[in-house]
Amino acid sequence: LKYNHFGTSLDHSSSGICYGPAPREKAMPPSDMGASGRYQEYAAMEINFIERELKDWFLQRRFGMERNMAMKKALDDANFSGLSINNGQVPEAQKVLWSDLVQGRPELDDELSTNAKAMKAEMYTKIFKDSTDFDHPCRVPGSTYLRCVEENFKETSKVRKTKCLPLFSTFDACRKGIMQQQASALESSIVKQDIADRRAKALFDRRSVLLDSREH
Repeated sequence: LKYNHFGTSLDHSSSGICYGPAPREKAMPPSDMGASGRYQEYAAMEINFIERELKDWFLQRRFGMERNMAMKKALDDANFSGLSINNGQVPEAQKVLWSDLVQGRPELDDELSTNAKAMKAEMYTKIFKDSTDFDHPCRVPGSTYLRCVEENFKETSKVRKTKCLPLFSTFDACRKGIMQQQASALESSIVKQDIADRRAKALFDRRSVLLDSREH
């Protein structure tokens, strides 16, 4: 007796047909993806992700650096100076006037001649108006104070101070507000940059750990 693959018995002597052994299904080879293989696969995926993130971080930092350097060069070449007065190419006389406008108090010394006082007052006004547009929050209070100085240039410093000091107080408060806004913006930018840098360092350290684990 032989058995077909359905398990029924056949008598080959009576049918004249001889059946061979039933074919067996091909067994699946045992999986070679053990714990170590799966870890290597996941590690490779994580390394690729980390390298993409590090590339994006590097490109953003490089682009930001080149952009800022180009802007600084363009402003320096055009003789611009910011509130920090960090442009060494600005003539000393204009640097002093600009410092008075952004940090000190524009004033006319009693030692100056009448013509020199008038000229200095005009220079204050010109520099200020050239550096602020009509939408600048300090344009009006600053122009008002400088107009008071210019209109009273013949007076002594004491008399002129009495007339113009209330106007200067308004202008000074506006200046301090602008300086505070810039300081807050700078601090926020530094914090964001520090967070991005710390994240990049953590990613780089993680990448080193994964690469070491794949080599052992």
